[in-house]
Amino acid sequence: MFLLSLEDFTIWIWLSVFVIALILEASTNDLVSIWFSLGALVTLCICYFAPWWVELIVFMVISVVTLIFTRPLLQKMLKNQIRKTNSDEFIGLVVKTIKEISQFNPGEIKLNGIIYTAILSDDSNETIKEDELVTIVTMKGNKAVVKKVEEK
Repeated sequence: MFLLSLEDFTIWIWLSVFVIALILEASTNDLVSIWFSLGALVTLCICYFAPWWVELIVFMVISVVTLIFTRPLLQKMLKNQIRKTNSDEFIGLVVKTIKEISQFNPGEIKLNGIIYTAILSDDSNETIKEDELVTIVTMKGNKAVVKKVEEK
């Protein structure tokens, strides 16, 4: 009678852990299981030479050590940076109005050859006449929120 022990299957166990951890890591946008795949890879390399309990300890130590020491560094490197959109580059520009703007009636400005609807900020109750200079404060959708340029 031929009996199989746990050591006979450890190569397949660690290979499975490695592949599953890689698939899990590839299916997420965050660093979730890369450390477990590294631990499984190292353990896979020693599975012919060590008993199963040593393999388990090696897997846990490698996974925890790489998690503790590399996660903060990798998160800093992969940190999502705020990316400006094309409308963000309009903020702060000074342009002329082509249609009067008041609190209850939006006006228009022309920017880079494109006419945008211009509105005043919620706390403003002034009226800005046609051909006056305004500063773009922010963009709300396709509308430019503007304020009158103060004369010096």
